[in-house]
Amino acid sequence: MLPWRAGAQRAVTYARDDENTFRQMTFLRPSHADALRQKGRRDEAAAHFREEEIMRAKLLPEKPLLPALSGFHYCDLLLAASERAAWRLMLNLAVSQPSSFAESSRAVSERARQTLQWAEECNASLATIALDHLTLARAALCETVLEGGALGQLDSCRKSLERAVDGIRSASHHDFLPFGLLTRAWLRRLTGPLTGPESAQTDLDEAFEIAERGPMRLHLADIHLNRARLFGLTKDRLANYPWKSPQDDLAKARDFIQKCGYWRRKEQLEDAEAAVRQPS
Repeated sequence: MLPWRAGAQRAVTYARDDENTFRQMTFLRPSHADALRQKGRRDEAAAHFREEEIMRAKLLPEKPLLPALSGFHYCDLLLAASERAAWRLMLNLAVSQPSSFAESSRAVSERARQTLQWAEECNASLATIALDHLTLARAALCETVLEGGALGQLDSCRKSLERAVDGIRSASHHDFLPFGLLTRAWLRRLTGPLTGPESAQTDLDEAFEIAERGPMRLHLADIHLNRARLFGLTKDRLANYPWKSPQDDLAKARDFIQKCGYWRRKEQLEDAEAAVRQPS
């Protein structure tokens, strides 16, 4: 475990029975929960997030849901199964009862709408509002794919996504920008344009430039995975792949995932590797 993550875990233990300390250090438990989430330890992460919300409800009963970055991470965890199911449909892989995953996506949307309302009422930071919009966009995108909805239903997703990307840029939180760009690349893969100015490819390329400068290795893993899924493995895969090859991108994604212990992406990577073996 990285030192700051171990420190977060110890601090949470010391603060557990001290309400005043908890008020000052409420970010620590979500930080530990997110570390578990990234490792793919979803049940443990979910338990930590739930316990944090129980504590929050005691202190702020009128606003019991986790807000800001902690809320974004918790929504990401809650959306994980639906997102994987949506990607499997994109890759022409079997999904059992997609409607149940769509319902889960709607539940995440409801959480994000509520925290967004609270954020706007208290004039929260641009980044906080942007992350709520990003969650709304991701949940709407998953729901549309899972229900086989018409692409015209993605208008609200597009509006939320533009507010998310613009807000993150305005807040100068460039470490969060790849999240928005990867989601917009997925949307543009469905609705166009795929290449050229303001396209799915330009979003992926911008995300790559940001992540490579970091270096942000978890973002790089996601970018390589998404390049393969969006351009090389979909039902209507492109004849001319914009980068080296889908196989090369998946190999690089696997390398980053293994070296970083980024196991939350393990199943999605394996799905993509199964799809690349399918006949085109």
